[in-house]
Amino acid sequence: MQQLYEMNQFLYRPLATFPPYHPRNTISKAIIRLFHAAPDLSELAVFVNQQPIQKKLPYGQLSAYMEWDEGVYEIEVFKLATKERILSSRMMINGNETYTLCITGARTGFALLTEKQDSLIKQDELSALTFIQLSPDLPFIDIYERDQGMLSKELGYVNGTQTHHFSPNKYHFELKAAGTQSVLLDIPKVHLQTKRAYLILLHGFANGEPELMAKVVLSHQM
Repeated sequence: MQQLYEMNQFLYRPLATFPPYHPRNTISKAIIRLFHAAPDLSELAVFVNQQPIQKKLPYGQLSAYMEWDEGVYEIEVFKLATKERILSSRMMINGNETYTLCITGARTGFALLTEKQDSLIKQDELSALTFIQLSPDLPFIDIYERDQGMLSKELGYVNGTQTHHFSPNKYHFELKAAGTQSVLLDIPKVHLQTKRAYLILLHGFANGEPELMAKVVLSHQM
């Protein structure tokens, strides 16, 4: 049985099995990029429908966006050094959506993030920000902005916060162990610009190497 976890529009799919299916030609396109968030894996090669789309994807790197037709795709991930296939999955990609496909680990598989389109930032001169938790050993966390207080509580693994809106400025965020004042990670000097949507991707090990990091990236807005 296929497992599917849906958390705040954040879809996590372990190694899944679907009937064979090929993407169909359609006007409806998806925008998708890859993020190597697996701290237990080094450089990877990624194939889609047996064709290489990323010949070398280092840990912590985000690919450029790509256009895909709507359909079901076979995604395969190989260790670059040994050519060993470590992940394989078929997943549905819907047209008119923007995705970040996160490679989370040799055992955990993939996490498919649907990036929300945010009309509010265009109307009210605001910026939008969503936190995504991809660190496998990070405990539940509360997220604070140093001047504004708590933004989100008890964020768990392979999950995302609701979208937060800010006036354009520089902000200082803190990750704290849930229910405590113990700071696990400082994220200072995050410059949020008007009419932009951002993701903060939390990855790495809370206890080990590579260490816990926050990657601030722009989210594509149609």
